[in-house]
Amino acid sequence: MIEPPRPITRQQFLRITAVAGVSLTLGGGLIRALVRRADLHEIRETRTQMGTLVTISVVHPSATAARGMVVAAFAEMERLEAILSRHREGTPVSRLNAEGVVRGAPTELTAVVRKALHYSALSDGAFDITVAPLLELYASSFALTGAPPSDSRVEDIRSLVGHRDILVDDGSIAFKKPGMSITLDGIAKGHIVDRAVSMLRESGAEHVLVDAGGDMASVGEAPSGDGWRIAIQDPRAEDGYLGILQLRDNSVATSGDYLEYFAQDKRSHHTLDTLQFAQEPESVPRTEYEDRRRKSVRLHRRRSEDRHGTGVLR
Repeated sequence: MIEPPRPITRQQFLRITAVAGVSLTLGGGLIRALVRRADLHEIRETRTQMGTLVTISVVHPSATAARGMVVAAFAEMERLEAILSRHREGTPVSRLNAEGVVRGAPTELTAVVRKALHYSALSDGAFDITVAPLLELYASSFALTGAPPSDSRVEDIRSLVGHRDILVDDGSIAFKKPGMSITLDGIAKGHIVDRAVSMLRESGAEHVLVDAGGDMASVGEAPSGDGWRIAIQDPRAEDGYLGILQLRDNSVATSGDYLEYFAQDKRSHHTLDTLQFAQEPESVPRTEYEDRRRKSVRLHRRRSEDRHGTGVLR
């Protein structure tokens, strides 16, 4: 259910980006009173994980049990990030990007890469984890010159984009071309959030909200009996929002251009139109390198992996 938009201050709403945690959902006096009246305990912890602030909230009859669940969920997030991150040195993904092959790849990595390739095929290449060389090219160009890379530099890198040039078997992942690299940023965080939520559910938690900066997932409903109320940020109004979602045992993920961008006007951002760069595009290429039409895409579904949102935004 989406409620109509209205003005709201930064302190009053929960940004989908998890900057302020879950204050709207659990911070209100009414919810806290209901928790106390039902002899429940709310355990909420925020840590820096996956390059953002992650808040896990568990409401449970036992504070000790809830605290243990939260600690275990963060430990699982840390374990998976150490496998799936391209930003940390020594991870299987960073080794793959540096060497072009990783043998004895963890099953978690091969599973996520296979899933990513499946969604690349479903989206006709709009979602493509091999876009990493272009992201790096854009980032370095804006850092050095304040402008996008030249067409000739883009053309030099273009041949490295293409999900069909990844080889995966049960024990290894390899690139067909030297210089290729992948980013799992569009799928790994949602995968990790889904895994944390599954652990919490399996541990017996019945009221859970995980807020991971654009990826949010819930177990059950809020202690009030209503859904967890989640505000969707207006991408062009920092103190405004587009509507309110109520989560009940499901999730929401967003992709947008308003937090990660190369230029202040946000016309060049981290979501590149991969179809424009593909050597053999599955459909008609766009006329712009960066997609400048959609500003934000929201997906409300059972699982929180946001590759569909990223593909739609492109």
